[in-house]
Amino acid sequence: MGTISLLFVCLVVWVIRTTPEPPPDQPVIDTEKKMVYDGNTLSEERNGKRIWDLTAKRMETDLKSNNTELTDLVGHFYREDGKSIELKAKHGIYQQDKQEIHIDGDVVATTSDGAKLTSDKLDWQEKEGMLVASGKVKVTKDDLEATGDRIESKDAFSHFWIRGNARIVKGAKKNE
Repeated sequence: MGTISLLFVCLVVWVIRTTPEPPPDQPVIDTEKKMVYDGNTLSEERNGKRIWDLTAKRMETDLKSNNTELTDLVGHFYREDGKSIELKAKHGIYQQDKQEIHIDGDVVATTSDGAKLTSDKLDWQEKEGMLVASGKVKVTKDDLEATGDRIESKDAFSHFWIRGNARIVKGAKKNE
């Protein structure tokens, strides 16, 4: 009986000493899944007509949300009457779920009929069919200069509403 007890104690000691330690907990790494494109174009069409397009030097699409971040972009918004806006900016985000575009970083937009808009930000709001420029906004066309904190338009800035610190000067010299 003493031998069996001694063997049992030795077996328990051997099991305790030779059992490996569990590996340390690995930190959980949140790996966002993204697709990256260089020199790609996003666009939207309705009834066979292009509504807008955005071409960017670099695009990163989050596969979970389908939102796309754009770097160094050139875009176009097209009107029913054939007129259009070309815009350039350093950065933008396309939110696919809302079909909205948010652009910032030295925004410059030029219309096909000669108007020019500069702003800190420019947003395309799909539901309202509206372009909204905000932050140090300036619109020039012919001899008209309009500035404000926010300018909204539903027709490529042919007609627009100015909100906040609004100022319109007729007879201003056109800045090239």
